[in-house]
Amino acid sequence: MDNAWKMIKDIVSNLTEVLVGVLGLGIVGALAFGGILGLDVIGNITSLVDSLANNGVVGLLVLAVLMSLVK
Repeated sequence: MDNAWKMIKDIVSNLTEVLVGVLGLGIVGALAFGGILGLDVIGNITSLVDSLANNGVVGLLVLAVLMSLVK
């Protein structure tokens, strides 16, 4: 059973690393080439941060959870 949990944890960790890399690639691509395929990566990140900032303590808790997932 412990082996299954370790395998699931490794899969989630690897998927998170891939998604963070894709996000970084999207930001660099948006800065270099403008909107890639009609996606507004920087605008989406800005709206996410804005919505978290407007929600006070709940937004701060969500931000802390998201940061713990990235690390």
